[in-house]
Amino acid sequence: MDVDLIRTFIQVAKTSHFRKAAEQLYLTQSAVSARIKLLEERLGVKLFTRSKHQVSLTTAGVRFLSHAEQLLSGWNRACQEVRLPEQADSTMVTGATDTIWNMFLIDWIIEINRLQPQTMIRAELFTGDALMTSLLDGSLDIAVMFDAPALPRLQIEELAAVPFVMVASQDRLMAAEAIQTGFIEVNWGESFAAAFHLHFGSMYPVRLNTSVGKVALELILKTGGAAYLPKPMIMPYLQQQKIFQVADAPVIMRPVYTAQLAGSNQLATVAEAIEIMRVCLTGKLNDQG
Repeated sequence: MDVDLIRTFIQVAKTSHFRKAAEQLYLTQSAVSARIKLLEERLGVKLFTRSKHQVSLTTAGVRFLSHAEQLLSGWNRACQEVRLPEQADSTMVTGATDTIWNMFLIDWIIEINRLQPQTMIRAELFTGDALMTSLLDGSLDIAVMFDAPALPRLQIEELAAVPFVMVASQDRLMAAEAIQTGFIEVNWGESFAAAFHLHFGSMYPVRLNTSVGKVALELILKTGGAAYLPKPMIMPYLQQQKIFQVADAPVIMRPVYTAQLAGSNQLATVAEAIEIMRVCLTGKLNDQG
C-alpha cells in the first residue's frame, strides 16, 4: 500500500475538504483528488461522498479510517526503528500534555537515558482527547495523564497525587477575593471541576478559560489574576515571590496516571520506565514539601 495515499486519505477525512487537505499536505488540490481516486480504485469502494462545499466519509470510508491510522502508525514506527543508532535496541513513544511534560517528564527523560541507554525515547505533546486517541490506535507506548478512563484495553497505574493550589499575583488575598479579581479557569478535567465546584460553587466570574496551564501562569505573571495550578509547575515562582499562594483556598489533589495498551510487547521495558516516572515525580513532590 502506498503510504502517501493513506496519509492523504486521513487528512481529507480530518478536514472534510480537498482544498484544506491539499494545503496541509503542501500539494495541489488536483493531486489530492488523484490520490483519493487511485486509493478508491485499489480498494474497489467509494471512500467519500462529494458535495459542493465539502466531502464526507462513506460507510466504507468510516470502516477504513481506523485501519488507515493503524497502517500509518505502523509505518512511522517502522521508520523510527530502522533509524535507531547501533547501540539502541528499541523505541518508546511517550505522550502527555504540556503541563505534565513541564512538571516532571523532562527529568524522566534525563533519568531514563542514563538507566536505559539502549532505549530511544520519542516525546510527543498532546491535548487530552488526542492523547487517548493515539494510545488506543497504538501510536503511543505510554500516555501520562490526570484523568485515566476505565477501559478494558488499558493498563492503568497511579504514579502519585499532585497538589493543585490557588495562586494569585497579589499577596495576602483571600480565596473569595482572588475568585473575583481576574480568575483564570483552567480545564483540569472532570474530577478537578467536581472538587472545585464543591468548594466554590458554579457562580463565579471567569476572565479566561483555557486548557493550558502555562497560558494561565504567563497571564498571571504579566497581567495579574489568579488560577489553580499544579504546585510542582509553579514552585520556582512562589519561591521568587512572583506569585503567591492563596492561603485559605483548599489544596485539590490530582493523581497522575500512566496508561498503556494491555498486552503490549514491551511490558518489561515499559514497566521499568513507569517506575522511573514514579521516582521522578515523587522525588519532585518530596523536594517541594
